[in-house]
Amino acid sequence: MSFESSDGASVFAAMRPRKGQMLTRAVIATYSLDMVALLGLVLALGGDDEADFASSPLGLVKAFEQVRGKLVVMHQLGRISAPRAHRSILPLLDTMLHAVATDERTASWHPKIMLARYAGDGGHEWRFWIGSRNLTGSTDLEAGLLLVSGNGRGTKTIADVHDLAAELLAGSLQEGELAELRAAKWSAPAGVTVRRLLWRRPGEEKPFLDEWDGRRPERIRALSPFIDRTGIGAILGLISGPMTLMTTRESMSSCGPLGRVEYRTAAAPDPEAEVRVEDQQEEAAGDFSDRPTIGVHAKVLMTTRGQKAEMMLGSANLTRRGLRGPNAEAVVLLDITDPAVSGPLAGFIDQGVQLSAEQPDEEREMRLRIERELDHAIYALLERPMALQLDSAGLRLSIDGGIDDLLATATVSAASFGASERQVPWPPKASEVVLLERPPPLEEQSSLVILMASSVSDPAVQRSWVQRVELPGLDEERRDRALLARYVGVSRFRAWLRSLLDGYDATGGERWTDDAANRGNGTSLPISQFEHFALENMLASWARDPLRFEARLKGVTAMLDTFEETFGALQEADERSAALRELGEVRPFIAAVTLAIGQEPA
Repeated sequence: MSFESSDGASVFAAMRPRKGQMLTRAVIATYSLDMVALLGLVLALGGDDEADFASSPLGLVKAFEQVRGKLVVMHQLGRISAPRAHRSILPLLDTMLHAVATDERTASWHPKIMLARYAGDGGHEWRFWIGSRNLTGSTDLEAGLLLVSGNGRGTKTIADVHDLAAELLAGSLQEGELAELRAAKWSAPAGVTVRRLLWRRPGEEKPFLDEWDGRRPERIRALSPFIDRTGIGAILGLISGPMTLMTTRESMSSCGPLGRVEYRTAAAPDPEAEVRVEDQQEEAAGDFSDRPTIGVHAKVLMTTRGQKAEMMLGSANLTRRGLRGPNAEAVVLLDITDPAVSGPLAGFIDQGVQLSAEQPDEEREMRLRIERELDHAIYALLERPMALQLDSAGLRLSIDGGIDDLLATATVSAASFGASERQVPWPPKASEVVLLERPPPLEEQSSLVILMASSVSDPAVQRSWVQRVELPGLDEERRDRALLARYVGVSRFRAWLRSLLDGYDATGGERWTDDAANRGNGTSLPISQFEHFALENMLASWARDPLRFEARLKGVTAMLDTFEETFGALQEADERSAALRELGEVRPFIAAVTLAIGQEPA
């Protein structure tokens, strides 16, 4: 654990399976969410190497297959940012999304947690990360702690990990997994001891500062992009000593001077920044490399006496809602005996530029007021039941009771996820709008919609977000197969087959973002002449790892019918004929392999 400015660490790298490990379960808690960032996490959790966003096309397919059904992302309702690119592949992620429907006018779902289980030859392993980072493209400065389960020297039981998972992440883990967490022993960074984990569910009132009551440290230091007088006052009421607080100029101005508090400036964070994949495909030192770090999003409270420090870090801002409730939050309390850990953080805060009170910015205050009005209209909209209906007449979105009462404050429009450029304005006295006038093909069907709200007072103030809405009749598994078959396409079909049967990725020189024109040109060799598909080679691969080979073979068999549907829908007759002919050559070979290993052909 380090707070040195040059020691930035990737959360994705920390959660990536080691060689010989495979993810079996992952639960993520985040306030805001960027779906391209989520795709990056899928590539990290399910991939073979450290490529992540530079993964090959078949690397993406494999990563998704490895992670499907194992990953749940709990996010604040209305806080998925609308992606500008890669929408054709992102519907694969819709089943991983779980919106927590809290009304942000009173409370938010705000914890930032990653909990993952891995299986391998050495048994199972759990990793637990807690901190301030949302699952977005932000490159702001963050703070977090990683714990890894094991049986080595220095590991200790931390019952709070199990209790937090059972309460805050309720329903995301099976009983057997919770039992493993209850028995797990954890290793923490050198010089750091976990004293407690504290958490709060939405709507609860539960103070996080009680353990500091009566402390008399030499100094208090804190980082928080958002503060209020109640939160800082609660700290000063429990802990004696001078306080140095790093926050933004805007937060300091709204809070005003407080006795014993010396303010330091930090640039405002951009925690909901989007991911630009083109930038991530260059070598990155941290999670994202699209721009230099300029803001501070970490939330840390630290007291020091001599060489020792006590610290609270996690998701809670130093506000009333963060420190006491009713926001859902998660923090960890640490005892730090190594000044090499606490010293750089103290130095970073102390070296910030000193802040003094400023006159309020009237223009900024007006914009904030308009933003708050728009947010309130959005929260009222999010409370209303929504439904999608897909039939021969197209795709329709309905909102129970309509939105006429909101139109005085905001204009609202909606779009299907795959056609975000076609924003449909919501008219007065309407309870539904037509998003698509004809049903999309199976591979383009999704329970995701894009909503946009703009202020009537100032149309430049607007917010768009992605929302998952129930779509009756959608078979997500069948849709996923169709989407993957279209993505693989004719040109990658043999490469995909080979990658599943013998593990070789023939698309290793490509990137998953390459368009169809840049994809591999496949091979025209008949299956009998393609040496890597010799029956003897397949049996040798099966003998090396029968269980994994049989699982891969089942995946091939399940996809062949989908490929037939996809190839049969190709518009160009010669391409359609060639693709179906190639598929016809593959089927007998797969049947022969299936019989040779003693399985029943599908």
